[in-house]
Amino acid sequence: AAGEVLRALGGGQGARPSVAVTAASTGQVVKSSATKARSLLDKWLKKKIVSVMFADISGFNNLAISLPTDKLLAIHSTYVTVLEDVGKATKGTVQSLVGDRVILSWNAASGVAAHATEACRAALMLRDT
Repeated sequence: AAGEVLRALGGGQGARPSVAVTAASTGQVVKSSATKARSLLDKWLKKKIVSVMFADISGFNNLAISLPTDKLLAIHSTYVTVLEDVGKATKGTVQSLVGDRVILSWNAASGVAAHATEACRAALMLRDT
């Protein structure tokens, strides 16, 4: 999307936005491109209401210290698979996965009408798994 905006402002690949905006104020033809760029920016930066869920394994650090690597890996792999399945079942997207910490979102990347309901359903599914 940023490349689209730069092209509309008259900049090419690698063009700096400040240079493109300066160029946009110098001529009528480029000004109309600036209007198009503003429209693209508005669309790209549109505010959206999203639902977000944070999850982690309680006591994971102690598990990591006390379990052999193969058992810890098996637990972690199962956990990640369950999270991905819950995300798919509720139309959510895994935004971040670091260690045992995961962030899922609804209505950020793709439109999910009942995103808050789906996020709550995901939390219940995860709790009951």
